Order: sequence, then structure tokens, then C-alpha cells
Amino acid sequence: TSLDFAKREEILPSLSSVDWDLVIVDEAHKMAAYRYGDKLSRTERYKLGEVISKTTDHLLFLTATPHKGDPENYRLFLDLLVPGFFATQELIDESLKNRDNPLFIRRMKEDLKDFEGKPIFTNRYPKTIKFRLSEKEKKLYNELSKYVISQYNRALQMDKRRNVAFALLILQRRMASSTYALLRSLERRKERLEDLLKGPELIKEVPTYIDIEEVDDYEEEGRWEQEKKWETLSIAENREELEKEIATLNELIAEAKEILDEEQEVKLTELKKAVEGGFKKIREMQGNEKILIFTESRDTMEYLLKRIKSWGYSVNYIHGGMRLEERVEAEKVFQHEKQIMVATEAAGEGINLQFCHLMINYDIPWNPNRLEQRMGRIHRYGQQKDVYVFNLVAEDTREGQVLAKIFDKLEEIRKAMGSDKVFDVIGDVFYGKNLYQLILDAVASAKSMDEIIKELDIRVDEKYIKKIKEALGESLATRHIDYTRIKEMAEKAKEYR
Repeated sequence: TSLDFAKREEILPSLSSVDWDLVIVDEAHKMAAYRYGDKLSRTERYKLGEVISKTTDHLLFLTATPHKGDPENYRLFLDLLVPGFFATQELIDESLKNRDNPLFIRRMKEDLKDFEGKPIFTNRYPKTIKFRLSEKEKKLYNELSKYVISQYNRALQMDKRRNVAFALLILQRRMASSTYALLRSLERRKERLEDLLKGPELIKEVPTYIDIEEVDDYEEEGRWEQEKKWETLSIAENREELEKEIATLNELIAEAKEILDEEQEVKLTELKKAVEGGFKKIREMQGNEKILIFTESRDTMEYLLKRIKSWGYSVNYIHGGMRLEERVEAEKVFQHEKQIMVATEAAGEGINLQFCHLMINYDIPWNPNRLEQRMGRIHRYGQQKDVYVFNLVAEDTREGQVLAKIFDKLEEIRKAMGSDKVFDVIGDVFYGKNLYQLILDAVASAKSMDEIIKELDIRVDEKYIKKIKEALGESLATRHIDYTRIKEMAEKAKEYR
């Protein structure tokens, strides 16, 4: 069954009334909890994990991305396996330092060999394609940023208006995806504010607070639904403020339309060049002429489908609103009939595309751990060719600067290690750094760019490389599970509780 089915109110009680011998949870990192100061926020999936933890004798979690660099989020995740086992972050750090962690095993793709001793997985070659916005795009970006930051700061100062603050950050993420996605979001927002003018009593409505990082853990369709709700929220408290905000939106909409009408979006031009170069590379390696393009936004997906068709390529798609059987059918159509697939995050799980060797990230998820899940669609068992991954990044935007720094640092570490294992464990490389929060801080100007870049400027020396190699080997996981020892330590944990 799925986590989202099992967590439902009408299902969870029946699950909790059964004693289970063994429960195996795939994509277990989705059972997440977060701490904000003294407040503990547990997602519905995490609450399901707590029920399972209490009712099963044996519990096995499977995940390629156990943590996001957020130590407390990681500790709370481990707490589901054996509650109280790691009471503090210091205990986890100590166990890692001493290579004394009996709770989990790590297996790296690059370490797996067949019976003849040959690597099972092919090589990966990520490449960051950096570009700069056009003059008109930069003007739109600056005007949008001015609007977002001023409204964001005001929303944070107002009681129970944090959802509005997140709504504004969503607009910035839309532009990072595509000008078209931003345009659609601005139009939806304007339409909602115009409705409020007709019924100003609705201005006082304040929806239940949900944190943006929690929403990012939702299934894709649920995330889209929540983000669309956020897009329509406003901090306006009277008719005059509403009219002023609508006027600002009209200006932004006009600028976005002008860019789209002129068909001069720089990132789209870079995509076309990447596709042309990608097919040339595939022909050189005598591979299947298939390219997978990822985007976070369904609006961007629909926009790209039209543009790619106009370039003369055959294309299909996968998105989170499709049923599983529809996704499987789309996978077959891509394999046998189409040259390009445009996919949202829904293709990041459950779809096997190892017949494709080249992937382009048209936009970059603000949770960089998702990159591994995307790459895993083509860099998987059965892949016969080396895999190439192109990441498009606007280096003259605040969020783009952060992402570019992350990719540059990963590439520096990869070269120093001589291995692309580093792309499987981004959370380990930047351990103790919440990359998602750093990007949010950059977008909202909550910190200076110098402060943020400094946090990411890890010194890649011999000592650091040794530390990373240990993390990729045994310091984060043992080679076997000592179950007797786990039971003994679990009993001690009960005593401490």
C-alpha cells in the first residue's frame, strides 16, 4: 500500500490495531518531522511512522536520501526506528565519528559488482549549464523580487500570515521555472484579488498554517493544490491595499507577456542548444535517441511541450495528475515512439527509464536531494550506457547563485575524489546545512548573499576528502546489522525515556 493511503484517518486506526511481524517502508524519508525553535511539526506521514513503530516487531526503512542536511530532521527520522535510541544530535555525531552505528546499512551504486567483478552501474557525468537573464528578464526578476520581499517581510510581521509569505516565495520559484509558469501564477493571483474586491470580508480569512518545507514532501498533486491555494493569499487589509497590489500584478503580467511574445526567453534558448547537443552526443555513443527533461511545474511542462514540438521533435509527458497505469503507458510510448519526454517530479518515483541516457533539469528543485531521485530514473539497474545530466541555472539570480555554488562545490569534490558517488549523498556533503532553507533565505533576502555563499564554501582539502570518503564508506553505516545489540540498546533507550 502507499504511505498516503495508509495515513488516511479512516485507515490508520485499523493499522494501529494490528500487531505486525515485519513492515518495510520504501521512500521512507517521506515520513518527516521538523523542529522550528521549540515547536515540533510532525507530518501526517510521520504520524503514520509513529504508529508503525509501535505496532511492528521488525521495521525496515529503504531510502536513497535519508536526510537533507538538517540534523534534527534526521534525528527525528531515526527516532521512528528505535524511539529514544539517539536522544540528541550529539549521540548521532559521536556514533558517526566512531563508526559505531548499528541501525543502518548503506550500499552505494558505484560499489555494486556483478559475479565477474564488473561494475553494475555505468558512469554519470553531470554538467551545469550557467546562463544570464536577458535585460528584460532581469528587469522582471528585479521587479518581482521587490514585490515579493516587501510583501514577504510585511506578512511575517502580521499575526497568522506566514502562509502569505510562503505564497510570495512560490512566485519566485515559478519564475525560476519559467516565465510562462510565473505568468500563470500571477494571473491566478490577480483573479483571486479581484474576487476579494467584490467581497472584502474574505480578506480576513486566514487558512491553517502549513510550513513550505512540509508541503514540499507532499505527493506532487497535493503540493500543486496547496501551492495554488497559497498563490491566491494576500496581506491586503482594505480595498485600497487590494487595488494597489492588483496594479503591481498588472505591471508584472505585462512584462512577462512581453518576454513570451518576443520568444526570447534565454533559458528556453539554452534548452534548445542542450537538446541539439544532447542528441549529437547520443549519436556519438550509439545510444537510444531519447532525452528526459524534468521540471517542477505543470505550467512549465505544458509550455515546453508546445515549444519542443515547434522545434520538430516528437514529445510526450508524465505528471502527477496521471494515474499509475497512464504513467506506465506514457513510459512505453516514450520508449518506442517519442524522442523527448517532459516530466514533472511524478516521474522521479516508480518509473523506469533506463533506455534513456541523457537528462536535462530545466529547473532545479530547491530541495537538492530530489536531484538524486531524478537521476535515478535513468541511472539505474539495466542502464547500458554512461549517463549525462545537464542542469540549467540562471547564475545572476539569488537562488541561481546558491544552486551554482552547490553544483560547483559538488564538482570540486567529485574531481578530488575521482568518483561521482558524491551526487548520491548531497545531504552528507553539506551535513548540518539546510540547503532548502539557504535557498529560501536567498530568495527572501533574509541573509546577505555573502553570508549564504560563505556557508557553502567548504574547504576541500585532504582532511575533508578523507571525511567524505569515510561517510561514503562505513562511517554512516555498518556492513552488517547486529540485531542482538540493537535490542539491548533499545531496552536502554526505554529506560532513559
